[in-house]
Amino acid sequence: MKKFKLLFLMLFSFVMTWGQKPTTECVAFRDGFDKFPCPGKGTITLVSGDKIEGEFKEGLTVKLMKWQWYDTKGQLHEIKPADVARVELLPDLRFVDKDVELSVNISIGGKSASEVHHKNLPFNIDQFDTFDKDKYYKPVVIEKVVTNITKKGKEKSKLMLLVNNGFDSKYKVYVDFGAKPLSFGREFNMYSMLFGGGEMGDYYDSYRIVKVGEKESVLIRKPGGIAFLFGAFRNKEFVDFFGDNSDFMACYPKSFKRKFKYVPEFFWVYDQKAKQK
Repeated sequence: MKKFKLLFLMLFSFVMTWGQKPTTECVAFRDGFDKFPCPGKGTITLVSGDKIEGEFKEGLTVKLMKWQWYDTKGQLHEIKPADVARVELLPDLRFVDKDVELSVNISIGGKSASEVHHKNLPFNIDQFDTFDKDKYYKPVVIEKVVTNITKKGKEKSKLMLLVNNGFDSKYKVYVDFGAKPLSFGREFNMYSMLFGGGEMGDYYDSYRIVKVGEKESVLIRKPGGIAFLFGAFRNKEFVDFFGDNSDFMACYPKSFKRKFKYVPEFFWVYDQKAKQK
């Protein structure tokens, strides 16, 4: 009995070692951001169009619902968040949880773990591993997003975090402060034990999408019900966003390839393809 247990443990250990092959992630949006405002330097653009270069200093950053922002001359500006159109900030890394470090590559619906990395497409685009993450993902970009326009033309808006910095020439993708990415492909199960983790990635369960040149945003969410079981991206939304590019649409036919967890991938591929026109 002892020999059988020992043999079983050795076999299990071998399978675990063989099965945990290196895995490849999909395109990933930048990490969410919790602590804002926080110490750091950058530029605040007001709704009026005025830009103020400066910093949030260590200590009190909000007083009586107003941001305490110091310009480059040391003058204090008390700014109402409602008056802010855009913030670009390089946070002091002592006051954030972690630096942004990503090592991810594109995968376009590979049929097996071995096909995840750099699958051939019917057209050539840059792979995500060419993306300058230090340049585009380290600055925290916050912008005013219009969530609703009434029939009388009154706008409702809020400040949100831009998460596709650097590939936002066609669509800007936003999440709420404190939003945490969901992970896929990291579950410990029989398949991953035998064949490795396969495809891996991170995504959020909801986004606000703004088409460049338009004012009002569109809310998209991870589907529920039957659609949730298959992870489908709603086809009407998919066509509304990407239907003007036939090459792109041919890569993602109406099938399991339109999965909500691939949202970062969709916007990367669409943006790269649009740049070729």
